[in-house]
Amino acid sequence: MPSFMNTLGAVSRLGQWRFRHVFRGADERGRLDVSDNGLIDFSTCSEVELTVTPRAPHRGCWAGAAPVLAASLTAGTLVVSNPGLVEAVFPDGSLSCLPPGLYDARVFVTIGPEREQIFCEPVEFA
Repeated sequence: MPSFMNTLGAVSRLGQWRFRHVFRGADERGRLDVSDNGLIDFSTCSEVELTVTPRAPHRGCWAGAAPVLAASLTAGTLVVSNPGLVEAVFPDGSLSCLPPGLYDARVFVTIGPEREQIFCEPVEFA
């Protein structure tokens, strides 16, 4: 039986989903910096985006699977509270059309011409 670490937990498709994550950097030893100094400052980002895509089957690869949910700073559907907090709310009913299963939640940031993924974790919609 396959196992996985579902860090975002299971989310009911019958209600709203609030994605809320505190982003922290590493300290000088390379460990997670849990002090206030470790909170990531998003003020230089021109865009912060959350996408949710279906998770590829076991040992499979889905190149470029289209997001089934998305939120972004520029669209006003994602909020960044500096330093460190990224939050998006998908209202009641927005998950009901999704099939139950595992999805990948990813956060991308854009600074200047560069766009980078800074977060990728599984979420289960039940």
